Amino acid sequence: MPSFLNELMIKEAERALSGVTAMLVIDASRLKAGEVIKFRNDLRKIGAKLKVGKSSLLYRVLPAGTDKAIPPKGAIGLVIPGEDIASAAKLVNDLAKEDKVTLKGGLLEGKALDAKQAKAMANLPTRDQANASVVRVLQAQLAQLIRILNVKPTELVRVLKVKADEANPA
Repeated sequence: MPSFLNELMIKEAERALSGVTAMLVIDASRLKAGEVIKFRNDLRKIGAKLKVGKSSLLYRVLPAGTDKAIPPKGAIGLVIPGEDIASAAKLVNDLAKEDKVTLKGGLLEGKALDAKQAKAMANLPTRDQANASVVRVLQAQLAQLIRILNVKPTELVRVLKVKADEANPA
């Protein structure tokens, strides 16, 4: 029978995980208090959360399949991203490079991920980067049209004639 404090921790974890479609499981045992605070602040800036607790307690509330990523004892962290899982994965990957955390696995749309798959998410572009790429592609075509329209009218007529001749080779 878990103690009252453990029951509260379990309820808090259940509340945090309700409706979650993605998360990352990390081994947070090597993080110091100051590093945890900085990590939480960085996550908060991108709309993500970090829940740290005993693996024996969090094991009970994790969705099926992610339990393989849980170490048998020690502190684990659940990184619950907001809308942009790639940004959260990048932050975890940066800490993993510093050997502060170990990425154990995760969950993405109900499917369990192993550590390798979860790490691959860090290589995905963030939402802002993907949006910028789409805008660049659209902008290139518009910029070309504007350049053509900005030339002198006589040059425009010549360009249109060349384009018409290319389209209708007689």
